[in-house]
Amino acid sequence: MTSKRHTADSITDDALDALYENANRGWRRGDEWKARAEQAEAALERLTEWCDQLDQGLRELLKDRTAVHPVAAHVRHRLAEPKENSAP
Repeated sequence: MTSKRHTADSITDDALDALYENANRGWRRGDEWKARAEQAEAALERLTEWCDQLDQGLRELLKDRTAVHPVAAHVRHRLAEPKENSAP
């Protein structure tokens, strides 16, 4: 960001170009963050689908509709939101 505050009367073409370039860098960075977030969400979706497949395989093996694969349970536990740990 620039240290000088511009007005419509005081801004130069160079200063305006610098402001637009700074804004464009911010937008590109935001686009990169969005792409990374979408990739992470897709990876989590694949992981949870794999956990579901593990559960389904164990249920078929044991003939128990409520069986939960221990690896799948552990993965889900590790992915869960952490519990609040602040003192009352």
